Amino acid sequence: MSTKPIFPGSTLGIIGINRNGGALISCAKKAGFNVGVYVDRAQPNITKMADFTLDGAYNDKEKLMQFGEACDAIIYQTPNIDSSVLRYLGQYAAIPQGINGLEIVQDRLMERAFLDQVNINIAPYVTVIGLDDVYQSIDSIGYPALLKPIQRGIGEQSMIIRRQSDITRAAEFIDTGTYLLESWIEHTHEYTMTAAVSGDDLQIFPVAELNYDDDRQLISAAAPAEVNDDMATEMRRIVKSVAASLQYTGVFSINFYVTSTGTLYVKNIELGLTSIANVYDSTTNVNQYEEQIRAVVGMPIHNITNLQSGLLMVVRNYQSRAIQRQWLLKDNWQFRFFNDVDGNDPQALLGFVWVTGEEDLQALQEQVDNTEVWNTKPAEPTTDEQADQGQSETNE
Repeated sequence: MSTKPIFPGSTLGIIGINRNGGALISCAKKAGFNVGVYVDRAQPNITKMADFTLDGAYNDKEKLMQFGEACDAIIYQTPNIDSSVLRYLGQYAAIPQGINGLEIVQDRLMERAFLDQVNINIAPYVTVIGLDDVYQSIDSIGYPALLKPIQRGIGEQSMIIRRQSDITRAAEFIDTGTYLLESWIEHTHEYTMTAAVSGDDLQIFPVAELNYDDDRQLISAAAPAEVNDDMATEMRRIVKSVAASLQYTGVFSINFYVTSTGTLYVKNIELGLTSIANVYDSTTNVNQYEEQIRAVVGMPIHNITNLQSGLLMVVRNYQSRAIQRQWLLKDNWQFRFFNDVDGNDPQALLGFVWVTGEEDLQALQEQVDNTEVWNTKPAEPTTDEQADQGQSETNE
């Protein structure tokens, strides 16, 4: 990790972006940096604020070299960039976030070994390489179980095994390499704790509670969540332990499960910026983008203060008409919409809504529930639409 300060007027490169990348670019520009972006496919709606953009494959060494030589330092917004790409770029520019932490979180087996090493409670797991291993291991893991590839990355898939008959379907799922078979933790609550770290300097955002639908799509994040003192203390201990051992600089999050008996499990570590942590845009005095820039350029991390309670609501395509009505009505709601949404996908991410005010979280949730925007499901496709979708999938 680089300890050399990066001053305004320098060029900060960003590689590996998603829709949150626009907010990161804007924050870096506001801080006085020139910004270059490297993407593997054109995303002009996100990168238009950057000073320059390079489109190229992540294995195109000539373009990567061109990008590295044009930057003073390079950061990643999401952990989906292979660590070998950053090692190569490190020949030409500083990589202030470091690479060690990225290599750990990209490999589920390494991540779990790391969590074991720092005395953190995780779900039981075994490694498997074929169906025979799954059959032999499932009794020790129990049902339901999750089958996941060891390597994290874009486009990866996981499979849930609820009963023995499901294992036969894993024949198509398991391709080559090593997989992780992990117990599914039945839980009553899910939380995230986000922090920013730079050396010995650590600042922790208020804990956020997450709400998912039956398909495991995020509905909302609420902060600051109400957890008992003992659990909050343990969450903070875990965050501090990870920050002290991961050799990483910047913003990261730890996701938690809590069972009905109050047992706390760590689900995973996420490096970089997340959609969930957008809840702090309107609830704390500093957001994740500002803390990320401060950490990676060598500034002191800003002390975090909670200002108000708030909900971050995720808006999807099928909710567009309903949310437009609230856009005209709600004076305590803030909106961010994306203009590159796939209009044919009802589940595509349309934007975010921040619901804040003087009320507590329960009152804010009741306000949201009364609108019924998030209480309805997308309409089932007609026969013709189903046929079109099937034809499209066949053509692809």
